[in-house]
Amino acid sequence: MARDLLLVVEIPGSRPMAPAQRCTLCRQTFFCGRGHVYSRKHQRQLKEALERLLPRVEAARKAIRAAQVERYVPEHERCCWCLCCGCEVREHLSHGNLTVLHGGLLEHLASPEHKKATNKFWWENKAEVQMKEKFLVTPQDYAR
Repeated sequence: MARDLLLVVEIPGSRPMAPAQRCTLCRQTFFCGRGHVYSRKHQRQLKEALERLLPRVEAARKAIRAAQVERYVPEHERCCWCLCCGCEVREHLSHGNLTVLHGGLLEHLASPEHKKATNKFWWENKAEVQMKEKFLVTPQDYAR
């Protein structure tokens, strides 16, 4: 009967361990609380991930000034991953047999949900503040 008892000893001055958290960028679980986002590895992974997405966002921004409409081909169904929202986004916008190049990505970048998710993503990952505006499109720019 004595073997079934669990002895809990509290050590003075010790802190309870932080709950496990998962970093999707680094693909690892960590127990150090918010300290992980300040690590060199996390900041490097964040920078690389943003640099992979940036060319698509810049191409979409160029499409604001000069929209391109083409005949639909199955390649226009391509999607890209929005790092900020954590979801897949259709890159082009198709209707019938016509496609607006980068229309789907522009529509997503101008959405209030994307803006909210981007603000949260930047805060949680401690990304460079100067870069954030590159990943947002104002609704006024989209309406052009």
